[in-house]
Amino acid sequence: MTNQTPRNSHTNSNSFETMISSEQAAIAFNLPFYFFRNPYKRKKLQIPHYYINKLVRYRLNELRVWHAQLGELLAAQAKEAQDQLSSEPSRHSQGGEAAHA
Repeated sequence: MTNQTPRNSHTNSNSFETMISSEQAAIAFNLPFYFFRNPYKRKKLQIPHYYINKLVRYRLNELRVWHAQLGELLAAQAKEAQDQLSSEPSRHSQGGEAAHA
């Protein structure tokens, strides 16, 4: 029986880290599978990934950082869209009042 954990508990962050598949990444972050499988979507979303032979793999810690940044970006976009929607009705209502006067 062998122990596969490193004996030195002071390993650096560049030490061996298990790589996960596209399917595992999609499940882990509750995102659509094609985000991770489609090369154009990966590029657009700037998903950190690696090619191992012909397989695409991901480091979980890098995906956590990316996912947090994605959440901040989506929140900012949602706020901007909400601000635009809240300012549009006032313009439409002013235009409608002027037409009825």
